[in-house]
Amino acid sequence: MTIRRYLQRRCRLTVTGTVVFLMVVGLSFGAVPWIFILRFVLAVLGGAVVIAAFWSQFEIPCPNCRRSLGRLGFMVGSGAYAGSSPHCPHCDISVDAALPETVKPG
Repeated sequence: MTIRRYLQRRCRLTVTGTVVFLMVVGLSFGAVPWIFILRFVLAVLGGAVVIAAFWSQFEIPCPNCRRSLGRLGFMVGSGAYAGSSPHCPHCDISVDAALPETVKPG
């Protein structure tokens, strides 16, 4: 498995988890009574989870040097750099290199 595949998997899992969470929050809107504060809390909680999920994509650590990839992790994970092979800004390893053995691929 390459670092690119690892980043894409992490991005996909984050998006899937966020969508499932938002579906649960959306369904719970129907079960919650028409009390404004409960619905407001659910809306704020849903917004906070979406922001945290989006932010976490910019904090993915490089599997080689364990420093944050920043925008590169988000861009590679979302497929924006499909035609090129960018490198980690800290240790200069290519995202098409093999994943180091110390990182679990899941």
